[in-house]
Amino acid sequence: MTGPLLVTGGTGLLGSAVRRIRPDAIFLSRADGDLRDRSVAHRLLAEIRPAQVLHLAGLVGGVKANAAQNSRFFEENALINTAVLSAARSLRIQRLVSLLSSCAFPLFSDRATTEDDLQSALPYDGNAGYGHAKRMLDIHTRLVAKEEGWKWTTLTPVTLYGPQDSFDPEGGHVVGSLIRRCWAAKTTGAPYVVWGSGRAVRQFAFVEDVANIAVDAVQRNLDATTTIIAPDAGTTIQTLAETIASAMGYTGPIVFDRSQPEGVLIKRLQSMTFSTRFPDCRFTSLAAGLEKTVRWFLDYATAEDGVSSGPPPLCHQS
Repeated sequence: MTGPLLVTGGTGLLGSAVRRIRPDAIFLSRADGDLRDRSVAHRLLAEIRPAQVLHLAGLVGGVKANAAQNSRFFEENALINTAVLSAARSLRIQRLVSLLSSCAFPLFSDRATTEDDLQSALPYDGNAGYGHAKRMLDIHTRLVAKEEGWKWTTLTPVTLYGPQDSFDPEGGHVVGSLIRRCWAAKTTGAPYVVWGSGRAVRQFAFVEDVANIAVDAVQRNLDATTTIIAPDAGTTIQTLAETIASAMGYTGPIVFDRSQPEGVLIKRLQSMTFSTRFPDCRFTSLAAGLEKTVRWFLDYATAEDGVSSGPPPLCHQS
């Protein structure tokens, strides 16, 4: 089948990074239609007739947004995923890569989580809605790949960050939120507040690295099982906050607010297949990636009409 590469969630964090690599692709956003509606999804894909789909669209948000709106995150993501994959199947699009999330995986106190654990136990309750919607996406992908013999697969990056992130201090993911708060502390004298104790361990992947992997994956003959993308074993939120402060040139105090949610204490994933499937990949270090992200924030996000904020967007940001 001949046709273009179609990217859903084309204006989100990851979609914007893919655009820089593949400007020839077709990028869909909310402005093009509501992908929760199966008839809209089918119409859009039928008009474009892509040969390949990179499915990134979804409702995303930070720890507080997920905990407060678990049912909404489940409902909207389940609708989007089912509509897009059903349309792709009916149009017989044989190459499709979708993005899962580390939120879909169960977590263990004595070891890192691997690809084999995806459907083995319940995900963390604070993001159960989003996590279960992504599990449905995994199952849908596997069923179609098995029944049709097509090259449908999924990728599971740890938390993404980078240029064009959401810098909403309340609803965004941790890196964007901390950059915004650190900037406010430096420019207004407000406290640089970090939610929780700072002891929580998280893993982060620079968005440009994941964009390159996703574009590569569409071309590869991968099986339907997901591939975890985890550059390292993780870092504490305290270290993350301090690294952001260094990149921002902020030398004031950092305040840890234990009254705010921080999620599960240790969230660590490890791939059993990544090095075999993507042997040539080299990851950007966290320090270098944060430097690039802070620089973009200072150059663009603060130069227009303030820093982006508001409700979580309909775009993928795992």
